Amino acid sequence: MLQILGKIPKEPFAVACSGGIDSMVLVDFLWKFPKYEFKLLYFNHGTEHGEKAQEFLEKFAKNTGISLEVGRISKEMPLKGSHEEFWRTERYNFLEQFNLPIATAHNLNDCVETWVFSSLRGFPKIIPYSRNQIFRPFLMVSRSEICKWASNKNVEYVQDPSNDSTEYTRNLIRHELMPSVLKVNPGIENMMRRKIRDRGI
Repeated sequence: MLQILGKIPKEPFAVACSGGIDSMVLVDFLWKFPKYEFKLLYFNHGTEHGEKAQEFLEKFAKNTGISLEVGRISKEMPLKGSHEEFWRTERYNFLEQFNLPIATAHNLNDCVETWVFSSLRGFPKIIPYSRNQIFRPFLMVSRSEICKWASNKNVEYVQDPSNDSTEYTRNLIRHELMPSVLKVNPGIENMMRRKIRDRGI
């Protein structure tokens, strides 16, 4: 069983779902418990993969009967600045339109990568359990546990090819820096779990 941080709201809530393995495992986990009533929120970034992910989620929603609401990029991407930051801001602007709790599938590895990256900039940061109406129940769950759940439960998902591109800072940290970090500190995931527990929710 996956270790959930905090409590899942009993009232209706939403899951921010990209169609990727992390969010689809979160949806699968929550869907296995009939007491949970939730809808799916998907933000289409306007890319080729964004269209494919939307088609996948529309089919999933139709097959399961789970409600799906879709948002899209509403303005042109600035010529200067980070694509990642622009997409993140637009996605959160979409989510903030909904007056209900929203779960995201940020996991333990996201916490580790964020902490490593922010430490290199001199300001170590731990992803918080909640921000406004957003909450993150998977912060104590490792990516390997998510992959194991997906395999054992036959969870379908779509893979974003841009996740392999080191053009984006997050992927550069994940694919090139983290292997060396794990050699220096193989127990960094356990260290991060302790930091999350100490921080509380």
